[in-house]
Amino acid sequence: MKRKSKSGLFLMELMISLLIFAVCACVCAAIIAKAAADLNESRDLSSALILSQNKAELIKSGNTDSGTEYFSADLAPTDKESAVYSAVTTLTPKDSGVTEYTVSIYRTSDNKLIYDINSAYYSK
Repeated sequence: MKRKSKSGLFLMELMISLLIFAVCACVCAAIIAKAAADLNESRDLSSALILSQNKAELIKSGNTDSGTEYFSADLAPTDKESAVYSAVTTLTPKDSGVTEYTVSIYRTSDNKLIYDINSAYYSK
């Protein structure tokens, strides 16, 4: 009587299982990479929103002029070489005491616009 070896079938099952686990690992790695990119984008947007609101309040109080300022990752003012964000402020006085302003926040590494705010205020 000849007995058939089942080790060939076991090896094939093992290879298929490893293939399935490898595909799942690749999918999980792609999801984690996308999540990390979304986290960085969300952090930039949140920081830009905080910076633009701060600049808008300073403009309304009369404590800032047009120009560019540079900020570090923790939103502290810094020099251009070590800056993570730059805030560009533009003031445009109009007739009858209205001043329009724009605050644009850029990421300095690639000079990408993250957030901008356009508004106006009235001063006597």
